[in-house]
Amino acid sequence: MRNVSMQRPRYFINSIAKGLAVLEAFSEAGHPLTLSKIASALKANNTTATRLCYTLTELGFIQKDEQKRYHLTPKILTLGHAYISGLAWYEVAQYYLEKLFREVQETVSLSILEGSEIIYVLRIRKRKYLPFDIQVGTKLPVYCTAMGKVLMAMGPPQKTQSILKGLEFKSLTAHTITRLDKLLEELDKVRKNGYGINDEELSIGNRSVAAPILDEKGCAVAAIHIAVPTTNYSRSQMEKTLAPQVIKTAREISEALVKMEAPIAITGFLEPRWKNQKSK
Repeated sequence: MRNVSMQRPRYFINSIAKGLAVLEAFSEAGHPLTLSKIASALKANNTTATRLCYTLTELGFIQKDEQKRYHLTPKILTLGHAYISGLAWYEVAQYYLEKLFREVQETVSLSILEGSEIIYVLRIRKRKYLPFDIQVGTKLPVYCTAMGKVLMAMGPPQKTQSILKGLEFKSLTAHTITRLDKLLEELDKVRKNGYGINDEELSIGNRSVAAPILDEKGCAVAAIHIAVPTTNYSRSQMEKTLAPQVIKTAREISEALVKMEAPIAITGFLEPRWKNQKSK
């Protein structure tokens, strides 16, 4: 988390920065927080944390439960959705994802890279079959997700190499890759096949296949996947049936965005990759 107490230019409003830092604390924690935990995350005292939480509660962005823990409210979604939904790329990607969902009748998603994690930007879910819920804004490690592997294998080398060097592996299931050399072997397969696989590496009972959304230089700027229960598809069935469909949809999105000169550009997550050809 950013240090909000450091010296800033005179136009910088510290109170706003601290309020946003409270919201970031929830994003990083992924669960309700007590006042003391919020104060600790802000590196502030309880009095400051109390005032900030009171203000955010009055504005409707957080609420306190009977155990005196603070939770984010659904209103927080309006902050990101208002920006994302106004982007041309978002509408294009959603159109093709909805089309893919109708064809396969399985959960489909789009994610982008943020540090050593993927962050879900679009998701159309058929059913909940994971032990935890994945929603827009959920972050997951790159090494145990199909979309993460695709983004690491086909993303800009100058960006992915530094991420690979700093990866910290954690075994989530017996199938999770926990060594860099094994991950690099997997990324070679992704580049060769044009798609990535998660075979119960994130959660037992779940498989997914992903393909890259590419810019005009052939670099992955996002990825989409189809996620299925293992009871519905074996790995070989998924690769034979679903891999061609996710590749086709990813290619359609890529071509549409390049033609439209519509960059996937979410502030703080990913820099624009499609340049405006008219400005050259």
